Amino acid sequence: MTPSRQIQLCLTFLGMSAMLCAAPKVIALDSGERVVGDLLPKSTDTTIFLQSALLGEISIPRKRVVKIEDQEVPLVEVAEKSKKKPIPKAVETPTKKVALTEEEIDHIEERRVIDTLRDFKAPDSWNGNLRLGLNLSQGDRKWTETYVRGNLEIKPKGSRNFYRFDGSYTYRESERSNGSSFKTTDKYDVNFTYRRTFYDNWFAQNSLGYRVDQIKGIDRELQESVGVGYKFKPNSKIEFLLGGGGGVEEFQAETDGTRLGWSPLVNVFQEATWKPWRRTSLVQKFNYYWNPENSEQFNYIMSAAIRFRLTDLVGLEFSYNKNFDNDIGNGDTKDDTQWRNALVVYF
Repeated sequence: MTPSRQIQLCLTFLGMSAMLCAAPKVIALDSGERVVGDLLPKSTDTTIFLQSALLGEISIPRKRVVKIEDQEVPLVEVAEKSKKKPIPKAVETPTKKVALTEEEIDHIEERRVIDTLRDFKAPDSWNGNLRLGLNLSQGDRKWTETYVRGNLEIKPKGSRNFYRFDGSYTYRESERSNGSSFKTTDKYDVNFTYRRTFYDNWFAQNSLGYRVDQIKGIDRELQESVGVGYKFKPNSKIEFLLGGGGGVEEFQAETDGTRLGWSPLVNVFQEATWKPWRRTSLVQKFNYYWNPENSEQFNYIMSAAIRFRLTDLVGLEFSYNKNFDNDIGNGDTKDDTQWRNALVVYF
């Protein structure tokens, strides 16, 4: 064997020995995680300093360390490392398979659920809220009610289309004519509105509404209307909308009358929004419906609300709402006037 060959073998042996002595360590933490890297000489009794191929130099409190062990490195890999610089691999996967305890698995699953909820975010085109609150009423009868109302508006960026879904469900305690009270859960409504801008601020609208209000004696009311409107926005804080249309109505009530069944429908609608401050807004809406064949058959809904957004997710709402029916099928007038307060959850 030539002297140069002997020197080459000695150098290879020394390189393999040094790399085996400096084998990466596997640091097992009390959280169930494992970190792989080379221990640095400046480690102390309180802090371990580790050189990770992926994360660089990191420090770990020694009290969080459960166990330190060598990572097994195959001899073939050591020989390759003596010839060339290694390509970093996935350091978080240890060469030894370690079975996790049931407590560690539960902890990992809990963190996964929390991270999923924390990362959840509605699409940027969505704008909605959910309102929970109590109502006090005056008018034909006095009552109190607990209610939930929801609203979702979708306006894709750069699109001419606008979608709105809203509805409510009410749990009401009403007063009988003799002064006693009884509980009812038969008041709810759902509405869908579609708008498409066709010229500047002019838009076409299709509106579909359904309600049940057996407090008034309305078993079912279905209204479908198509119309046009105009949106006026003088500045970034004020928006005013006005329009009208026509369609059909299907009406059913507890008592017989001329309004029952299908009839033509004319509708006028108006909305206004004012945001004087970043977290405060005033919203007002008005909808008027009537039968062009019988002007005595009409109803309207009027609302006005002020909302205070306490955080990005939670706010408060105080509102005034009036729902008036001039004829529910037998000529009777029904009036609900409500003062509402609610907790608002935004999304």
